[in-house]
Amino acid sequence: MVVLTTDRSGAVNGRSHSDPLDDELLILGLREHDEEALRLIVRTYGKYVYGRALRISMAPVFAEEIAQDTFLALWQHPDRFDIRKGNLRSFLIGVARHKAIDLVRREQVVRSKEFLAAEFAQWSEPSSEGRVDDGLEVQSALSMLPRSKREAIFLVYFKGLTFREVAEMLQIPEATAKTRIRDALIKLRTSGCVTSS
Repeated sequence: MVVLTTDRSGAVNGRSHSDPLDDELLILGLREHDEEALRLIVRTYGKYVYGRALRISMAPVFAEEIAQDTFLALWQHPDRFDIRKGNLRSFLIGVARHKAIDLVRREQVVRSKEFLAAEFAQWSEPSSEGRVDDGLEVQSALSMLPRSKREAIFLVYFKGLTFREVAEMLQIPEATAKTRIRDALIKLRTSGCVTSS
């Protein structure tokens, strides 16, 4: 078992935080499932990891989650750190950066989907306000389409998304998105609401 101790300054075994030998000892401790090694790593590098996560996520609650995930990933896979490629601090900051970017992207997708869902619901429901006859016919024809096809039509013709973007937004293959749009247009044409160009 690797015995790790810190002096008053927090340095492991009397060495500075940036000493590569410290990193090697700490990782060796993790490989032997030494929880004290993990505590020392969190104490030594936690503020750097949290700081990077906060800078990217701009939210303390997300920064805490990212920092925890970063240290958990190191605990579960200490062999992913390679001392020849840099020090542990840089490695952990890099891991936190990737996790933060992933989380921010996921949150943006969720917010975007929520916004589009609300906009779609407003668009697809009949309005209580008076409409011209053509508008009522189109609204009626659209309401006859299955929701999946209405969503695809909405995203392409009213939001200006490409087939690929529709596929990504709805998490379906691009061919499926094209088929939904084609089928919806055929249905709208047969109802007389859309004319062939």
